[in-house]
Amino acid sequence: MKKINGEFIFIVLGILGIFLYIPRIYRGYRTLDHLQNELKTTTIQSKELHREMEDISHQLNNFNNLYYIEKFARDKLAMKKKNETIYRVIYEEEQD
Repeated sequence: MKKINGEFIFIVLGILGIFLYIPRIYRGYRTLDHLQNELKTTTIQSKELHREMEDISHQLNNFNNLYYIEKFARDKLAMKKKNETIYRVIYEEEQD
């Protein structure tokens, strides 16, 4: 009967351990990659929302100004002042 060397057992257990943990390590790297991509996407969305908030804040500050209130009423609501006539230019479509 042959005597099993301690180095052989160590090598076999090491190889077995490597094969058992490689799938776990691979799944960890995949999860890490997925989370990094999700972080990038969330960061981009956050920056877009921040810009949108700044635009809305700017618009709200402008509504405290009478010039912008009048401009909004004329452009968006088609309102006019008393005794004022509004002329609209209607362009005809170009014919061939």
